[in-house]
Amino acid sequence: MQTKPVTVIGSYNVGLFLKGATLPTPGQTVIGDQFYEGGGGKGSNQAVAASKFGAKTRFIGRVGFDKYGEDAIAMYRRLGINTETVTVDTSIHTGISVILIDRFGQNLISVIPGANFNLSCQDIDAALQAIADSCIVAFQLENRLEVTDYAIRRVHDLGIPTFLDPAPAVPLPDDLYPYIDIIKPNETEATILTGIPVTGVGTADEAGHWLVERGVGTAIVTLGEHGASLVTKDATRHFFPPRVKAIDSTGAGDIFAGALMTALAQGRSMEDSIVFASHAAAISTTRLGVIEAIPSADEVMTSLATL
Repeated sequence: MQTKPVTVIGSYNVGLFLKGATLPTPGQTVIGDQFYEGGGGKGSNQAVAASKFGAKTRFIGRVGFDKYGEDAIAMYRRLGINTETVTVDTSIHTGISVILIDRFGQNLISVIPGANFNLSCQDIDAALQAIADSCIVAFQLENRLEVTDYAIRRVHDLGIPTFLDPAPAVPLPDDLYPYIDIIKPNETEATILTGIPVTGVGTADEAGHWLVERGVGTAIVTLGEHGASLVTKDATRHFFPPRVKAIDSTGAGDIFAGALMTALAQGRSMEDSIVFASHAAAISTTRLGVIEAIPSADEVMTSLATL
């Protein structure tokens, strides 16, 4: 049974979704037919997923002094996520994404990081005492890279396993890789990181080996409906997800990450944790949304029982 928390250092963005028949061209105004908003950001999504799967969870990040920041903290508290290390930044707004979607599902997206880009190395130092009891600490690349780089090194030096979901992907400093215990790129991100065009299992394995050769402990290259490749110094293995009728894959990678960390925190092996995460992510693609699509742990266990 888990006794130490999963800690996620990352971003919170509120998404404002506007749906209509067509997307506007420059200078054009169009009338839409549907609007909704929802909490997001890769770090926040992963923390929410971990909490929903049963992990004791802490989130470290910044939100603005506004309605969206209040909504974020209220959501975390409702889900039992520790918010002591969430800073309310009075100098700037909460991170925001505006997504315009047409009848074919095509979209235009504009993201303003807001408070996420104010997360600082000083914030990391101030949270180190809280971080010290973690079983794993997760990172993404939606905050400033120099801050994430600093945080990964500090956490690794504490002897706590580090997990990086490298999205949105950018080339990383070569000397950072030895500080990353687990990395989980998808095929596009693995291509950007390694320069190896990842198009299937074989090239995913190749990219995984590239990452491990540079010092990463474990590489998990995800391939959507085609599963995930696990690469370590000692072994390479591919995992196939359950077959489902997917209707929305948005956020499946974050749900995979939250499920993986929860399973590891509960003492499962890496292999069993990847299987658990694969089923969790697959189930989520059969539903619309991200947070709303996260299955319960019982649903995932039921899916696993069909193996």
